[in-house]
Amino acid sequence: MMRPLSAPELLTVWEENWQRPPLWQGVALLAAACPDASLTALMATPLGDFHARLLTLHQWHFGPSLTAVTTCPACTGVVEATIDVDSLRQGNDPPATSLEVNHDGAVLTFRLPTTGDLIAVGNAATVEEASLLLAQRCLVATPATLTPAALATASAAMEAADPLALIELSGACPHCGHVWSAILDVTTFVWREVTHWAQRTLQEVHLLARAYGWREDEILRLSPRRRQTYLQMAYG
Repeated sequence: MMRPLSAPELLTVWEENWQRPPLWQGVALLAAACPDASLTALMATPLGDFHARLLTLHQWHFGPSLTAVTTCPACTGVVEATIDVDSLRQGNDPPATSLEVNHDGAVLTFRLPTTGDLIAVGNAATVEEASLLLAQRCLVATPATLTPAALATASAAMEAADPLALIELSGACPHCGHVWSAILDVTTFVWREVTHWAQRTLQEVHLLARAYGWREDEILRLSPRRRQTYLQMAYG
């Protein structure tokens, strides 16, 4: 069972994990939000489910939309896009634990890649190499000869079976009309939001502690609306 985190809990996760690699930061967030789940269970979570849970956490703490700012590769203009979290998760039903795909008459049986699998192939030199390594890790039953083409087929089947594992967004530049696509790195995006929130919250704690002499735990117990009201009065 996953639950929202209190302000002190979220600050603790950020403080203890801000220097770790992004995937481990995502695991740390889910470990705090799912206290009954073991690390082994979290590492065995299919990537789509892992991303769906992080998106749920984002929705609980930061709202129902993701706002991304990027640069158009054609004209270098700044492009801002807003993505609805519910629309990303729509239709993300839990897939079967074991799936099959046919390649040149041979049946390849595979499981879905997990968070642990992605961490294990994190040192791959290219995205293509990482994709093939994931396929190799997740193949359960294979023919006697496993060609690169067969691995590529299995990799594509894994992506199709778990749509939230690899989220590709497309859009058009409002300045020049150029159309391109990009991969949404859910873990990095959510952690960046956590970082912005943590830094802003600590700044508020500093100002209110200086103005009123309150302790950090007293300030964090205030609702966001009440905290903002006190800040406005402190600013005069």
